[in-house]
Amino acid sequence: MKIQRNHLVWILIAIGPILLFGPMLVRGEVLYWGTPMLQFVPWHQFAIEVLKSGHLPLWNPLLGMGAPLLANYQSALLYPPNLTLFIFGPAYGHGVLVTLHLIWAGIGMALLVRRLGLGSLSQLIAGLSYSLSGYLVARTWFISINHAAAWLPWIIFATDRLVESVPRKNLRQFYSSVFLLAVTFSFQWLAGHAQMAWYSLCLSAAWLIWRAISLDTWRDRLRTASAYLLAGVLGFVLTAAQLLPTLEYLLNTARATTVDPELAMTYSFWPWRALGLLLPDLFGNPSMGNYWGYANFWEDAIYIGIITLIFAILGIVSSLRGKGSRPTLGRFLTFLSVMTVILALGVNTPVFPFLFDHVPTFDLFHAPARWNLLLVFSLALLAAIGADQWRTPSGRALYWIRLGTAGAAVVGLAGYFGARWLGDVEPTFVRALAIAGVGLAIAGALTLFVDKSRTRLPMLLVGGFLLIDLLIAGSGLNPSISQEVYDGEAATVAAFGRTHRLYMTADLEYALKFSQTHRFDTFDPGIDWRVVRDIGLPNTTMLDSVPSANNFDPFVPERYTTWMDVLDTLPSADRQRLFQLMDVAWLASEVSGDLQAVRYEPIEGSSRVRLIPNAVSVSSAEDALELVINPSFNLDDQVVLETRSASLPQGERGGSYDILEVQDPNRIEIEVTTSGGSWLVLSDVMVPGWRVRVDGADAELFQADYLFRGVWVPQGTHTVDFSYQPSSFWLGAAVSLPAWILALFLFIRWRDE
Repeated sequence: MKIQRNHLVWILIAIGPILLFGPMLVRGEVLYWGTPMLQFVPWHQFAIEVLKSGHLPLWNPLLGMGAPLLANYQSALLYPPNLTLFIFGPAYGHGVLVTLHLIWAGIGMALLVRRLGLGSLSQLIAGLSYSLSGYLVARTWFISINHAAAWLPWIIFATDRLVESVPRKNLRQFYSSVFLLAVTFSFQWLAGHAQMAWYSLCLSAAWLIWRAISLDTWRDRLRTASAYLLAGVLGFVLTAAQLLPTLEYLLNTARATTVDPELAMTYSFWPWRALGLLLPDLFGNPSMGNYWGYANFWEDAIYIGIITLIFAILGIVSSLRGKGSRPTLGRFLTFLSVMTVILALGVNTPVFPFLFDHVPTFDLFHAPARWNLLLVFSLALLAAIGADQWRTPSGRALYWIRLGTAGAAVVGLAGYFGARWLGDVEPTFVRALAIAGVGLAIAGALTLFVDKSRTRLPMLLVGGFLLIDLLIAGSGLNPSISQEVYDGEAATVAAFGRTHRLYMTADLEYALKFSQTHRFDTFDPGIDWRVVRDIGLPNTTMLDSVPSANNFDPFVPERYTTWMDVLDTLPSADRQRLFQLMDVAWLASEVSGDLQAVRYEPIEGSSRVRLIPNAVSVSSAEDALELVINPSFNLDDQVVLETRSASLPQGERGGSYDILEVQDPNRIEIEVTTSGGSWLVLSDVMVPGWRVRVDGADAELFQADYLFRGVWVPQGTHTVDFSYQPSSFWLGAAVSLPAWILALFLFIRWRDE
């Protein structure tokens, strides 16, 4: 059976991720390093358990004294491919999903290149170099980045198709193009990484403007812009069930206004790592335990393959010299590459700091190095342009390529022997130069000796070389482990139970992560990874349903952030009374260099529910916080309520309560008995969406003690029912559900026509 050329391209693209992650999946192993264990597996395991119990995972009661879960954008609970996790389970399923998304990214690039009129070799080069680039592979364990970045080629494909459909006056093609772009937008927006989505939208808008300029009339340009806006609106409608709760939550986080400038600039692209385009491991590699460069390895990873870089340079040179639509595309991509590098450099140039201070949206994200997503994308397309012009050299070009190939071979050999004989040179330099030399020599040999008149042979040889090159570079960047690391119960369950909260100071958490468990220089610090759960490193406690006052999450309520910052500045005695208020019964103690030595000290008197006889009102959050942290203020006698009401009921001491067991994480039901009325204070974080009913009747819910919830309970025995019912989710669901039904209907109809 003869395989069609495009199918061969797709097969070769699919082979890469399968070879990279297939052995892990066959062995039944799972991703664990970084965010899989600390965020994504706990979130998704909890969400699946909640869904199986017949409830919606809107609220997370186990972390940060309670926090929204579905509204937490990176949890991506409404992302359709995550349904796969129901089949395979979160731990194993994430390995399946990252493999499929890398394949999806590569096929999307190949289809985009085909749409641009380039041949099969160009499609293969672009597909492999993007999907197996250092940017995507080194960040694979950051699940939401992996998923969102996979949709970038599809968004640009749909954007280009939309522009082309406008002047054709074919309504069916026009509306299907709008629909396709809306769906690609929606899938990326549901994938859970706002930074990748925003960069993709910026590129999509720039692509639209560049393509629209070539249209003949202003009417067509305006129609194109209108159609693009319509696609954006439809994309928002399709994702409203996610975006509306997220926007509501965002307004209650510190990131609603800006990211701290120092934090935002932390991962600026280190200029020396630009050499990573040719020498990816010049400064070592954490998979080999020898990374010694600035910050971490993965944020600056941009390797796309040696032959891809050569083709990209060829594409740039030919585009700067040529005329016509393809050179225009090349110049656009070259300009985009230059601008992206400038932005990625962050604090290393005055450009990004200026934009951060004066231009909206630049202050919303940290890690400017992530702008390199657009660099990798642009270079992959430039390489596709260069590969389409690949010819056997002649004349002076033949002389220089022969000389360069011989020189590269010498560098490769010198690097090999240098690693043996030179003791004073950094070993990572020698190894990186040796590999680059061999790679350049092979690329030169392919240029000199491969018959360009044939079609399949160059694809197999060049594609095979690029595939091997990228697999070697990406090998080990996503370590796997037995699924047993997620099974069973951690030691925290037997030691502390599931009634009260644990707490680990920010300094201790930082020290444990970056000095012992998640060091930047190596993925293998020589530990038993099971101990990461046993010491309760946030957010692993969620795997065992052990409540924690910690929350390792980029989105946390602003008041929670302020509370924790203030907590760390207080003297030990003052912190003790706040720990009691927070229901923290176990405090992790300081250790030095030994995970096994992490100990938890008990804190007496902690309680999630308190019955307080008296209340004092304040008019602002600042006044409430100042009063609560005042050592002379008796938290057992008075509760601080933020209200303009001048008259608040006052009760009597005494009473009892019983927290009733309910399966729904969005509800807390408490039976309360008081002799003269009392204020019930629940030490769970207060955010919009929470309601309270006393004996089935709506009651007023107060912001209590700055961070928590309070309600007045009259004399006698009553049932108090707190429920999380965010109207933003239900409104979004009412909008999105019919839109997805319509989208499915149109897909079936247009497919059959």
